[in-house]
Amino acid sequence: MTALATPRRTRLRLRLIEHAMPALRMLRTLLRFAAMTATGFAIGIGIALAVPLAFHARPLVVLSGSMEPTLGTGDVSVVRTIAPLDARPGDVVTFRDPDNADRLITHRVREMHAQGGSVVFRTRGDANTASEDWQVASSQEIGRVVYRIPKLGWALMYARSKGLFVLMLGGALALLLVLELASIWRTEENDSDQGA
Repeated sequence: MTALATPRRTRLRLRLIEHAMPALRMLRTLLRFAAMTATGFAIGIGIALAVPLAFHARPLVVLSGSMEPTLGTGDVSVVRTIAPLDARPGDVVTFRDPDNADRLITHRVREMHAQGGSVVFRTRGDANTASEDWQVASSQEIGRVVYRIPKLGWALMYARSKGLFVLMLGGALALLLVLELASIWRTEENDSDQGA
Protein backbone atom coordinates (compact mmCIF):
# COMPACT_ATOMS: atom_id res chain seq x y z
CA MET A 1 0.00 0.00 0.00
CA THR A 2 2.77 2.41 0.82
CA ALA A 3 4.50 1.51 -2.43
CA LEU A 4 1.43 2.68 -4.40
CA ALA A 5 0.91 5.80 -2.28
CA THR A 6 4.45 7.06 -2.67
CA PRO A 7 4.36 7.52 -6.48
CA ARG A 8 0.95 9.22 -6.24
CA ARG A 9 2.25 11.65 -3.60
CA THR A 10 5.33 12.29 -5.66
CA ARG A 11 3.22 13.05 -8.75
CA LEU A 12 1.03 15.36 -6.68
CA ARG A 13 4.05 17.19 -5.32
CA LEU A 14 5.50 17.53 -8.80
CA ARG A 15 2.19 18.92 -10.08
CA LEU A 16 2.09 21.45 -7.25
CA ILE A 17 5.67 22.49 -7.93
CA GLU A 18 4.93 22.83 -11.67
CA HIS A 19 1.99 25.13 -10.90
CA ALA A 20 4.08 27.19 -8.47
CA MET A 21 7.08 27.59 -10.82
CA PRO A 22 5.76 30.66 -12.72
CA ALA A 23 5.06 32.42 -9.43
CA LEU A 24 8.48 31.48 -8.09
CA ARG A 25 10.15 32.72 -11.29
CA MET A 26 8.23 35.99 -10.98
CA LEU A 27 9.25 36.33 -7.33
CA ARG A 28 12.88 35.62 -8.20
CA THR A 29 12.73 38.22 -11.00
CA LEU A 30 11.20 40.81 -8.66
CA LEU A 31 13.84 40.11 -5.99
CA ARG A 32 16.60 40.43 -8.57
CA PHE A 33 15.10 43.71 -9.81
CA ALA A 34 14.86 45.06 -6.24
CA ALA A 35 18.44 44.03 -5.47
CA MET A 36 19.76 45.55 -8.69
CA THR A 37 17.81 48.76 -8.09
CA ALA A 38 19.09 49.06 -4.51
CA THR A 39 22.64 48.31 -5.62
CA GLY A 40 22.40 50.83 -8.48
CA PHE A 41 21.03 53.45 -6.11
CA ALA A 42 23.83 52.81 -3.61
CA ILE A 43 26.47 52.97 -6.36
CA GLY A 44 24.95 56.21 -7.72
CA ILE A 45 24.98 57.83 -4.29
CA GLY A 46 28.53 56.59 -3.73
CA ILE A 47 29.64 58.13 -7.03
CA ALA A 48 27.86 61.41 -6.23
CA LEU A 49 29.77 61.55 -2.94
CA ALA A 50 33.16 60.19 -4.06
CA VAL A 51 33.75 61.74 -7.51
CA PRO A 52 33.83 65.33 -6.20
CA LEU A 53 36.88 64.40 -4.10
CA ALA A 54 38.87 64.13 -7.34
CA PHE A 55 37.91 67.72 -8.22
CA HIS A 56 38.86 69.45 -4.96
CA ALA A 57 35.35 69.17 -3.58
CA ARG A 58 33.98 67.34 -0.57
CA PRO A 59 30.62 66.34 0.80
CA LEU A 60 29.45 67.97 4.04
CA VAL A 61 26.33 67.21 6.08
CA VAL A 62 24.13 70.23 6.84
CA LEU A 63 23.50 70.26 10.60
CA SER A 64 21.27 73.31 11.03
CA GLY A 65 18.33 74.95 9.32
CA SER A 66 19.97 78.34 8.77
CA MET A 67 19.99 77.87 4.98
CA GLU A 68 16.48 76.47 4.53
CA PRO A 69 14.86 76.05 2.08
CA THR A 70 18.00 76.06 -0.11
CA LEU A 71 19.83 73.56 2.13
CA GLY A 72 17.76 71.60 4.61
CA THR A 73 18.91 69.99 7.82
CA GLY A 74 20.24 66.54 6.95
CA ASP A 75 21.10 67.40 3.33
CA VAL A 76 24.56 66.67 1.96
CA SER A 77 26.11 69.71 0.30
CA VAL A 78 29.03 69.09 -2.03
CA VAL A 79 31.46 71.98 -1.61
CA ARG A 80 34.23 72.87 -4.06
CA THR A 81 37.34 74.71 -2.90
CA ILE A 82 37.76 78.20 -4.39
CA ALA A 83 39.87 81.30 -3.81
CA PRO A 84 38.00 83.95 -1.78
CA LEU A 85 38.12 86.42 -4.70
CA ASP A 86 36.26 83.89 -6.90
CA ALA A 87 33.15 84.10 -4.71
CA ARG A 88 30.31 86.38 -5.80
CA PRO A 89 27.30 87.84 -4.00
CA GLY A 90 24.53 85.24 -4.13
CA ASP A 91 26.94 82.27 -3.88
CA VAL A 92 26.46 79.83 -1.03
CA VAL A 93 29.88 79.45 0.59
CA THR A 94 31.37 77.36 3.39
CA PHE A 95 33.92 78.95 5.71
CA ARG A 96 35.48 78.44 9.14
CA ASP A 97 33.60 80.13 11.95
CA PRO A 98 35.69 83.16 13.01
CA ASP A 99 34.88 82.39 16.67
CA ASN A 100 35.49 78.62 16.52
CA ALA A 101 37.97 77.32 13.93
CA ASP A 102 36.70 73.73 14.36
CA ARG A 103 33.22 74.68 13.11
CA LEU A 104 32.22 75.20 9.47
CA ILE A 105 29.42 77.58 8.46
CA THR A 106 27.58 77.51 5.14
CA HIS A 107 25.78 80.78 4.31
CA ARG A 108 24.98 82.98 1.32
CA VAL A 109 27.34 85.84 0.38
CA ARG A 110 25.51 89.20 0.65
CA GLU A 111 28.49 91.52 0.14
CA MET A 112 32.24 91.19 -0.35
CA HIS A 113 35.21 93.42 -1.05
CA ALA A 114 38.99 93.20 -1.06
CA GLN A 115 40.79 95.08 1.69
CA GLY A 116 44.58 94.90 1.66
CA GLY A 117 45.61 91.26 1.57
CA SER A 118 42.19 90.05 2.78
CA VAL A 119 38.69 89.61 1.46
CA VAL A 120 35.92 90.89 3.74
CA PHE A 121 32.58 89.06 3.53
CA ARG A 122 29.09 89.71 4.82
CA THR A 123 27.10 86.48 4.79
CA ARG A 124 23.73 85.39 6.10
CA GLY A 125 21.78 82.17 6.20
CA ASP A 126 18.61 82.26 4.08
CA ALA A 127 16.50 81.54 7.18
CA ASN A 128 18.41 83.98 9.41
CA THR A 129 17.73 87.66 10.08
CA ALA A 130 21.25 88.57 11.24
CA SER A 131 24.32 88.76 9.02
CA GLU A 132 27.88 87.94 10.01
CA ASP A 133 30.98 89.82 8.92
CA TRP A 134 34.24 87.93 8.56
CA GLN A 135 37.43 88.07 6.58
CA VAL A 136 39.90 85.66 5.12
CA ALA A 137 43.33 86.17 3.59
CA SER A 138 43.08 86.30 -0.20
CA SER A 139 45.69 83.51 -0.38
CA GLN A 140 43.50 81.12 1.66
CA GLU A 141 40.57 79.01 0.44
CA ILE A 142 36.84 78.83 1.10
CA GLY A 143 34.22 76.48 -0.32
CA ARG A 144 31.36 77.08 -2.75
CA VAL A 145 28.34 74.75 -2.69
CA VAL A 146 28.11 72.98 -6.06
CA TYR A 147 25.07 70.77 -5.45
CA ARG A 148 23.13 69.03 -2.69
CA ILE A 149 21.70 65.59 -2.09
CA PRO A 150 18.52 65.97 -0.01
CA LYS A 151 18.26 64.16 3.36
CA LEU A 152 21.13 61.74 2.67
CA GLY A 153 23.09 63.25 5.54
CA TRP A 154 20.79 61.67 8.13
CA ALA A 155 21.48 58.19 6.76
CA LEU A 156 25.22 58.85 6.51
CA MET A 157 25.46 60.18 10.05
CA TYR A 158 23.46 57.23 11.42
CA ALA A 159 25.48 54.70 9.44
CA ARG A 160 28.76 56.28 10.48
CA SER A 161 27.78 56.41 14.15
CA LYS A 162 26.81 52.73 14.16
CA GLY A 163 29.58 51.53 11.85
CA LEU A 164 26.89 50.34 9.42
CA PHE A 165 28.08 52.07 6.27
CA VAL A 166 30.67 49.43 5.37
CA LEU A 167 28.24 46.69 6.37
CA MET A 168 25.48 48.07 4.11
CA LEU A 169 27.82 48.47 1.15
CA GLY A 170 29.28 45.01 1.68
CA GLY A 171 25.80 43.50 2.00
CA ALA A 172 24.64 45.06 -1.27
CA LEU A 173 27.72 43.81 -3.10
CA ALA A 174 27.38 40.33 -1.57
CA LEU A 175 23.72 40.14 -2.63
CA LEU A 176 24.64 41.17 -6.16
CA LEU A 177 27.39 38.52 -6.24
CA VAL A 178 25.03 35.77 -5.04
CA LEU A 179 22.40 36.70 -7.63
CA GLU A 180 24.94 36.73 -10.44
CA LEU A 181 26.45 33.39 -9.40
CA ALA A 182 22.98 31.84 -9.19
CA SER A 183 22.24 33.15 -12.68
CA ILE A 184 25.46 31.65 -14.04
CA TRP A 185 24.85 28.27 -12.37
CA ARG A 186 21.26 28.21 -13.61
CA THR A 187 22.47 28.84 -17.17
CA GLU A 188 25.02 26.01 -16.88
CA GLU A 189 22.34 23.62 -15.54
CA ASN A 190 20.01 24.49 -18.42
CA ASP A 191 22.82 23.94 -20.92
CA SER A 192 23.66 20.53 -19.42
CA ASP A 193 19.96 19.53 -19.36
CA GLN A 194 19.61 20.37 -23.05
CA GLY A 195 22.77 18.45 -23.93
CA ALA A 196 21.55 15.24 -22.24
